[in-house]
Order: sequence, then structure tokens, then C-alpha cells
Amino acid sequence: MCSRIFLAGFVTWSLAQSLPAYAAVKNVITELSWVTQNDTVMGGVSRAQLAWNAADELVWTGNLSLENNGGFVSIFARDRWFDWTAYDGLEVVLTGGGRAIQVTAQRRDARVRAGGYRALIPTESKGDTRVVIPFSAFVLKRFGRPIRGPDLRSGLGQIGRLGLLIADKQPGPFRVILKSMRPVRVGKSSTLGAEVRQRLVSAIEVGVPAFNSGDVSACATIYGRTIRELLEQGLLGDGTWASRLAKQALDRAAKQPRRDAAWTLRRAMDQILASL
Repeated sequence: MCSRIFLAGFVTWSLAQSLPAYAAVKNVITELSWVTQNDTVMGGVSRAQLAWNAADELVWTGNLSLENNGGFVSIFARDRWFDWTAYDGLEVVLTGGGRAIQVTAQRRDARVRAGGYRALIPTESKGDTRVVIPFSAFVLKRFGRPIRGPDLRSGLGQIGRLGLLIADKQPGPFRVILKSMRPVRVGKSSTLGAEVRQRLVSAIEVGVPAFNSGDVSACATIYGRTIRELLEQGLLGDGTWASRLAKQALDRAAKQPRRDAAWTLRRAMDQILASL
């Protein structure tokens, strides 16, 4: 077992062809030196700590606070870079208690201060969440906002600074257990249907005019129906990042006013489209 070090820190697809599913690659988390980095770097007061349990899983606990314009906690792995050019995505296994958790990464040749490549995963309220995130789903961000820059996929020869980020505006205690991270080559069950792009684009082309004319309910209905049909027909894959994102959007939209619901559904559609 490699050394496991903690350093206190200030410091969401379509493939040309189906590849062998879940190629045997080892879990990398125990090889890495993990660091906490919270909103204290910007005056916030959130707290977090790390520990290893008996199963060699990384236990991340603390308290997320929105005070002093704070609102995020994160961990990342230092000083290790991987050549993952042979792979298509990252499999993550964790328990997250229903929190929205962002998986983070950096390219060694294009590191972004106060940011990096991020992909959101909705977690199960109980038990493990296991999801394969296509590298195409990672969005380059700084201070939480998308920015222009190179695609993560063109820099897979030097990928690292793997991590997790919580910034879901839900203050209070949290407990996350990171069990595994490993690169994978995805197979048929993790591949999105070829018609997903056109179905989403068509829904947006109908929904936008409805929204702009003031019929926000019709827009939300169009978006929701399209997402629901894609899920029911299996076109978003089985247990994929896209299917989890879609299900979370439907659940959230069902509890929101129709205008907010339309935006929630549209954001999920845009994230899926960006990964194609």
C-alpha cells in the first residue's frame, strides 16, 4: 500500500464504437495524497476533515456553511498525473447521502487556478452511488463558472488533481465516503443512443418559443416529456452519468414552479448535449 497523506489546505455521451465494458483497472485513491481545500481561502467558515476507514476508503466529513459569502468544501489529490489516453471515462463509487457532488480534475499542461474540469453527479440518499462519467462530460470552470479552454479529452496523457467538490448551497453537516476512482472503457450499456442529440435539440427548438411567448408551463412539459421518454426508452444508457442527471432534473422539476422547472430541465439537457 502506498503512503496516504493528508495535508491541511487553504488551500454530467456518444461513442463512435462500443468498447469493451469495464476494463480491469485498479482503484487509484489509495495511491494518492489527499488535501482539503475549503471556502476559508475566500473568508468562509466551512470545515472538513479526512480519514481512512478499515476498508481503505476515504471518509470526508465536515460542515458546509454559507456564512461570509462561503459555501464550498473540496478535496483533491496532489502531485500525481496519469496517462489515461486508452480510456473513455472515470468510474466513481461513493456514498454521498443525496448530496450533489462534483468530480474534479486538471490537465497538467493547462491547470486552472480556482477551477478545473468538473462533472456533477447526483448521489443516492442511501447506499452507494456508482457512476461512469465520460471524459466528454467534464466542463472547464473557474470560480464555478464555465470558461473557454481545451477539452479534457485532448489532455488525457497528463490528467490528475482528481477530487470532489460540494457547493450545493445546502448548509449543514455532511459525510461522504469515497470508495473508488478508476478509468474505464465503456461498453454498450454505458453508451447513449445515437438519436439523443436530435431528440434534445428538437425539444429545445419547440420549448424555447413557448417559453419566450410566456407559456412556461408548456415549455416545462415539453422538456420533461422528452427527458422522460429518453429514460424510458433506455437511450440514456443504464446507470450512466447522463441518466442520473436526467432523473435528478425530473425529481427537482416536479417540486418547482413551472418557470423554475423549465430551467432545471433545460440545464440538464444542455449538460447532456455538451457531452455528446
